[in-house]
Amino acid sequence: MSLNKIFQASIIALAALSVFLCFLAIYYHPFTGDDFTNQNAVLKGSFIDHIASSYIGWSGRLASFLVPGVFFLNESMLILYKVLVVPCFLLMSGCSFYLATKQLPWTSNLSAINFLIFSGVLWLGLPVVGITIVWLSGSVYLWMSTITLLFLSFLYKIRTDILENSKLRISSIATILLFILAFFAGVTGLQYIQTIFLLLLFWAYQLYKANKLGFLGFSEYFILLGFFLGVFIFFYAPGNFARLENSESLSLLSNLKQFLMFVFGAYFGVGVGDLGKSLWIGLLLILSINSVIIQRAKILESLSWLFLSLATLLPFLPLIYFAAPRVTFFTIILLVIGVQSLVQERRGESVQTFKQFIAIVLLFLVAIDGFVGMAANRSLGHEVSKRMEIITEEISLGNKKIIVPHYSTIPSRLTHILTPQQDEIYLENMANHYGIDSITLDNKKGAPKPHSLQPLKTLKESL
Repeated sequence: MSLNKIFQASIIALAALSVFLCFLAIYYHPFTGDDFTNQNAVLKGSFIDHIASSYIGWSGRLASFLVPGVFFLNESMLILYKVLVVPCFLLMSGCSFYLATKQLPWTSNLSAINFLIFSGVLWLGLPVVGITIVWLSGSVYLWMSTITLLFLSFLYKIRTDILENSKLRISSIATILLFILAFFAGVTGLQYIQTIFLLLLFWAYQLYKANKLGFLGFSEYFILLGFFLGVFIFFYAPGNFARLENSESLSLLSNLKQFLMFVFGAYFGVGVGDLGKSLWIGLLLILSINSVIIQRAKILESLSWLFLSLATLLPFLPLIYFAAPRVTFFTIILLVIGVQSLVQERRGESVQTFKQFIAIVLLFLVAIDGFVGMAANRSLGHEVSKRMEIITEEISLGNKKIIVPHYSTIPSRLTHILTPQQDEIYLENMANHYGIDSITLDNKKGAPKPHSLQPLKTLKESL
């Protein structure tokens, strides 16, 4: 068997293994934090009531209430969520790859290898994956990013076909489906809406310069109508104004100082390890195994993605205290798109062999990431179950003050675990839910503390 055949077989096997292990990590992740609150909010009334109250009292991001809110409806929907996460990430990654390269992953073996490298860099470089992808309540960032990038991919296809004089024919059914997708893209959130709007302006300018704006027909304008309808509903949500009324105001100088620190952290403090090492190593890897394009038009397009990456953080300038690491999720995706768009494929058998080797290494790292995540999440799941057993038993005995142990599991990159401070707040909410005096953490002398070495034993037992 030739070296090329061995590499191809290894890539297929490792790709399947990494997908499977990442799925298991997601499958074993228990309910934590807001999951309990959100599930109660969905189940205590109708699902429509939950959406309406969120829209009126919190935000216009309807997409973030519909998904993942719909997965809280019943156990079957929860399983469906766990099944869909990895395919959703691959779809998001595929759309990102297409926007960066104009290539679809399945068009050739070379495209497939480049896509696997791109996806590996994206998975290992994205910030707080445990919160933004694995954790159900936090997965709004995955779903909203996917909706936005899928919509942009269709718009990019339309724009490209018009510029290349091969107008895309959109059927009536496709037009309706894209209208619905466009509407949901319009109610994702300010980061996403802003990105779409700026790209629409840029692509419209390109069509104008090429004297091809007139190529846009009824279907294209109807699809755009869906987007702007969503934007209208988003901006005029009563929840936006209610949230602003409760916002904290800082001085301009304080806001600017914190914002600049946040921007620096967004680009250099994310990913695996200190200062986002995995992200920047991955980006340098993409640049090193390909040829950097120096064509003016291509550089301009790449710079537009890098500018958009930075622009996604601008909405947080006046509200910097709202910003958390998870809001950089879409920022980093656009950064990776921008870097990938700067390069073109190197030709030659030795180059392709080296790319296959790189793909194997990245898939191996993703598989390890999934395995460690699976072990940690199973361990955390056991601890969550143990807590619920204690709470249920104590309530049945008539006790009003309940003590539960700390979570001692050492979290993986794919784990969302509460800090003791956060844990205390959610235990207080849980006590209110059950109508008892208190549920508190066991802080007596000698009691197991969070993130101790004890979970090493628990991890072994969970496997």
